[in-house]
Amino acid sequence: MTQDANAQTIGSYDQHAQRFIDRTPHEVSGAVKEWLDRALAGVPRDARILELGSGFGRDAAYLQGLGYQVRCTDATPAFVRELRSRGFTASALNAITDDLPGELDVLLANAVLLHFTRVEFAAVLAKARRALRPGGRFAFTLKAGDGEGWSTEKLGTPRFFCYWREAQVRDAVAAAGFAGLDIREVPRHTGDTDWLHVVATA
Repeated sequence: MTQDANAQTIGSYDQHAQRFIDRTPHEVSGAVKEWLDRALAGVPRDARILELGSGFGRDAAYLQGLGYQVRCTDATPAFVRELRSRGFTASALNAITDDLPGELDVLLANAVLLHFTRVEFAAVLAKARRALRPGGRFAFTLKAGDGEGWSTEKLGTPRFFCYWREAQVRDAVAAAGFAGLDIREVPRHTGDTDWLHVVATA
């Protein structure tokens, strides 16, 4: 069931990639900017950075503007093509089914892990921990709330979402072996829910 849910969610993005691009802010600002700045605070410009779910490259472009090089990835073929058309180095990668490269300094996943079940989330956390160098950071965002389910908001076609509370995230991050955690709840500005902005340190 979970693989089917993930495949259907990826399929929804693939079929409606342009709609997602059109309905997503194109500038990094506000709480997202603060989260990215926290994730990169003190990180040298030659750091090895991988982004999961790069979409159309908005966050990667912001980091490149700060002088970093970012390897972009996405599980959605349409987004990989879009990234390459915009000049990014991009490859297909599904965090659930594929291996992550090792020796990373920073791993980013903005609005990606919220599409995973709790079992998948735990597995990806463990995979991320193994991929990071000591002191490396895994920065990710989740939707705050309870339970899980399907939503047609934004794309008009079903995507799977799993909602999280801060205590649940803390337990999962600790179980995966991370040494530090910065987690902040961000009130909604648009959409139907608050967000959790997380930076976990290996």
